Amino acid sequence: MTLYRNLLTPALFALSADRSHGLAHAALRWALPWQVLSAASGLDVVDPRLNTTFAGVELSNPVGLAAGFDKDAELLGSLSALGFGFVCVGSIMPEPRDGNPFPRLVRYAEKESIADSMGVPSRGRAYAVERLRQPRARRVPVFANVGGFSAETIADSLLAVQPHVDAVEISLMCPNLLKAGETFDEVGMLRGVLDRIDGRTASIVVRVPNDTTQLHDRFAELIELCVAAKVGGLKVGGGSRLVERRLGTGMGTLHGRAIFETALANVERAAKFARGRIPIKGNGGISCAADVLAMRRAGAVCVDLYSAFIYQGWTVARDINRELVALFERAAKGDASLPRGIRTPEPEPV
Repeated sequence: MTLYRNLLTPALFALSADRSHGLAHAALRWALPWQVLSAASGLDVVDPRLNTTFAGVELSNPVGLAAGFDKDAELLGSLSALGFGFVCVGSIMPEPRDGNPFPRLVRYAEKESIADSMGVPSRGRAYAVERLRQPRARRVPVFANVGGFSAETIADSLLAVQPHVDAVEISLMCPNLLKAGETFDEVGMLRGVLDRIDGRTASIVVRVPNDTTQLHDRFAELIELCVAAKVGGLKVGGGSRLVERRLGTGMGTLHGRAIFETALANVERAAKFARGRIPIKGNGGISCAADVLAMRRAGAVCVDLYSAFIYQGWTVARDINRELVALFERAAKGDASLPRGIRTPEPEPV
């Protein structure tokens, strides 16, 4: 982390966020150096107290990499070596898409946050499936986020991708594609997807749209539908729309530290609706062990992150997991100085 913060971050942040994103992708296309670095730097933190299960998938630790970084499953050889408990690729779209005009990313470095307006660029489902079918040098659970503009296309992508991953995450809507004043029937679309997949729900994760989390009855209705269909898990975040004139579209979605409290409140509300009947993955502004523990106390069994990967670098999962283990050690010794709740870090099993 020191190398990244002190040497690479100033160089990368001197460039545009889009340019830095492209360079990071180029560097991660070569898996072997990252696998060697992982072994030399101890990026995998092994401790049974970190183990958890989400959507029926056993995870060696609760910290995953969120969808959005590796959209086309091109970087799994590298990303799976960085100590994450799982890696989520996508969004995988049915057909190739160019995405929104550049610039697509804007940094708020003082808040360790990002505004994005990607517009789901994708090489398409066929390309991603071909990548996912290839054997990987290392194995961590892989989730694939799939998107589309109809229940039919989402269901088709889910069924095409499902044999090649551990779980499939459904994106019912990209917030950067919804125009001002438009409404969206996310519950109806989810029903349409579920009707088309013949009960294959145990390894499915439904990403709750950010707008839905602000509508009490709609939020509850979506969760009840997932519970009734025996969906494997929920992803709950806190991203919010904002005006950002530096983006090519003039509008984007805010991610990172600036949305953590909102994401945490949304997870807590989701857990109250779910009442232990479906596991939850928290997302939004997570950057340290205290954040992970707060999410778990709110009701999440695991988390995934993206912005912290950008701001803290390739050791972020290792650093968080080491912090977690250290806190568990202090708790086991009865350290009374720990913040309330840390002495019971493990939630009740779902």
